[in-house]
Amino acid sequence: MKVLVIGAGLIGLTTAYFLRRSGHEVLVIDRQPGPGLETSFANGALITPSLPEPWNAPGSWRVLLASIGRSDAPLQLHLKTLPSLAGWGLRFLKNSRAAAFERNTVSNLKLALYSLEVLKSVREDTAIDYLHEAPGTLKLYRDRRALDRAAAWVERLSPHGLTARRISRSDTLQLEPALAPIAAQVAGAIHCKKDETGDAYRFCVALAEHARSLGVEFSWGTTASTLEAAGTRVTAVQVSYVSAPLSTGQAQRKTARERLEADCYVVAACSYSQPLLHTVGVRVPIRPVKGYSVTFNRRPGEPALRIPVLDEELHAAVTPLGDALRVAGTAEFTGYDLTPSAARIENLVRLIRKILPEGHYDASSARPWCGLRAMSADGVPLIGPTRLANLFVNTGHGHLGWTLNCGSARILTDLICGSREFIDAAPYDPRRFGG
Repeated sequence: MKVLVIGAGLIGLTTAYFLRRSGHEVLVIDRQPGPGLETSFANGALITPSLPEPWNAPGSWRVLLASIGRSDAPLQLHLKTLPSLAGWGLRFLKNSRAAAFERNTVSNLKLALYSLEVLKSVREDTAIDYLHEAPGTLKLYRDRRALDRAAAWVERLSPHGLTARRISRSDTLQLEPALAPIAAQVAGAIHCKKDETGDAYRFCVALAEHARSLGVEFSWGTTASTLEAAGTRVTAVQVSYVSAPLSTGQAQRKTARERLEADCYVVAACSYSQPLLHTVGVRVPIRPVKGYSVTFNRRPGEPALRIPVLDEELHAAVTPLGDALRVAGTAEFTGYDLTPSAARIENLVRLIRKILPEGHYDASSARPWCGLRAMSADGVPLIGPTRLANLFVNTGHGHLGWTLNCGSARILTDLICGSREFIDAAPYDPRRFGG
């Protein structure tokens, strides 16, 4: 069977890899000149089954309202985006009720634990290098009552597979001595041993090259604009691409248009999945959320972080990544606007100074990045079939794309191939919303 995969980020590439391993002919298209150049490029570098919670926790509506006009808010809502969030926002708030939030958290946790196992098998099968480490994470708490609540939540999720332990201030500093300058502010931490780190962009580049060696074809600089359908099936995808110049010195390049046909179509275009699917009347409740990260090269004499630190009060995560440190932890509802906010970047610089005050971190030495995450209305990804028989989706992972990536790709491949799924795929079915 010939499968066309739209999107060459983490989700699309891993899906293509598994489909090819299952014997299918696979073509991947992406509008960028290479793999992993959008949402997967500079994410937080964390693979965290310990953080399965959607962003719409009970009371999140108060947090969003309070964020309007505040550049330092961890999750900021812009007034101009309110019209585009109307229907999606009602579902988002409906799923912030305690029972729905816990159900969706458990769905993400089960997928995250499965994904961790699948990622291990990919690593063993491909031997790709993506700066993988398995140090666990430290969820740092500065308030004892907040730590008590977190420990109770861990206990509540432990029957579903979450393994984490509460540790004291002294144990926290023993695990991560770089936190010694803020010792007086530390109440304790939750230590999550199963969490891992890795460079998602390096993973994309290496996996794309491995997939190519298996026979997966790639078409870069190719934008999918419209899906075509007849009856209950997709018949083609209309694409546009900029043709290569005829000679090295030629400045003019022509935009060409084409129809690509396949037996099966997979839309894994992150936030851009929603408008593309809409062209054939398939409606999925996902919206873009702009996330930020800042990466610093570690200078001689600066603290060498042993383990990623997630500061719950500051809503920031600092991750060691080879010879660099990456800090992430701020996001905006700003539609498809990819203009970086200098205030948001400066806020991340301030946050890393509060966690590692002895480091020399300033905006001039930072490598800032922003990208659009595809956030589903219930905080759970959409993986599986649509009402069109040969159209499948793998999107809506929000801030958990790296964590849920491999499990999502394996589930979708099993669904397409009619194989037995290793975990129940029902919680992730795109048709759970109708449309």
